Amino acid sequence: MRWCLVLFALAISACSAPLPEDLVCEALPVAERMPEISQGSVMTPEEAQIFGMGAMFQERAAEQAPRRAARARLPRVNVALLSAGGQWGAFTAGFFTGWSENRVEPRPADFDVVTGVSTGALLAPLIFAGPEYDPVLAAGYNGVRERDILRRRGVIELAGSASLWDPAPLSRLIDRQISGALLDDIAGDAGERTLLVGAVNLRTGFFEAFDLTSQAKATRNRAPCFREALLASAAIPIAFPPRRVNGALYVDGAARQGLFLRGLAEARVRPTVYVFLNNAGAFPEDEPDYALPALASRSSQILSDELLRSSAIEAIQFAKDQGWTVRGLFAPEVWPGPDCLKGDGSKLSFCESFTRELFAEGQRIGAGGKIPWLGADALIERLATQSSAREG
Repeated sequence: MRWCLVLFALAISACSAPLPEDLVCEALPVAERMPEISQGSVMTPEEAQIFGMGAMFQERAAEQAPRRAARARLPRVNVALLSAGGQWGAFTAGFFTGWSENRVEPRPADFDVVTGVSTGALLAPLIFAGPEYDPVLAAGYNGVRERDILRRRGVIELAGSASLWDPAPLSRLIDRQISGALLDDIAGDAGERTLLVGAVNLRTGFFEAFDLTSQAKATRNRAPCFREALLASAAIPIAFPPRRVNGALYVDGAARQGLFLRGLAEARVRPTVYVFLNNAGAFPEDEPDYALPALASRSSQILSDELLRSSAIEAIQFAKDQGWTVRGLFAPEVWPGPDCLKGDGSKLSFCESFTRELFAEGQRIGAGGKIPWLGADALIERLATQSSAREG
């Protein structure tokens, strides 16, 4: 009976949810699709413009080396790709805080390009800004709880909503993280480094990249638009409401791409690409109840896993074909325990004990001397293998 009421409320909400207020973000232009780009492509005109940084990198190389040598070699750059993955992002957060302490294999002083989608988008600004923000990174992911990220709506409230969950807690968390100092630090590197997060435009159905280095420099709506870009990238369809920016509605970038890279080919550089996959590679086995919510959740999990795998394989294969160096990591094959279940037997989307475990394991690997990086072939092989593991 309870879920009949939920379905009734959802049916009503389809025609009664109010359109969210439009936020004007002049530094986050909406990219128009080029005719030759197919649906779902990671390459948009905005991304091409952002990644068309060959001249910038060449100018930097010329300043650092004799002119004749600069002509002979392409400048080296470090790139970090941060995938979707929900609470699994705690592993990457822990890894970066540990990597800052590693003396055997030190963390790069800067990443020239950082891209993120969904949970990867939430990580991206703090990773881009450097080790100084490790404490903020830890506060956001080490032991994060469901109530820190979302509030589940009641049955009656669903009748006037466009989503199952209220993201107000996540919005407050982002507001605490994006201090004026953080935005100033990101803005200070505009023109030299690039921070991008991806979202999907619901009108066109295409993936778009928001340039947060440009947004950090904005004079109007600087922090609100920065926050809105992150919320758009993490707006899981149905679970969270779409975000409205410059007249367009956006949802989670992972609806199209679990991570993205291709536009970097527009720049004449020699990248080392660090890939952080916020999943365990193996897919957890489960026995869902024969009921709509459990079946819908399990089906969504399968679809999300497949999308992340396919987009990650595409990006890594592209980097390999370009001759770039690829180093990557998966989150460990650990799973939420019984304490991550709610009273009705359903699973918490963010579990405190599980995110603490993931964070600690990431920190251990990051700080522990020689890092067990996987190359492009090993990453692709593991992503392509439909292995599974029993969930705890």
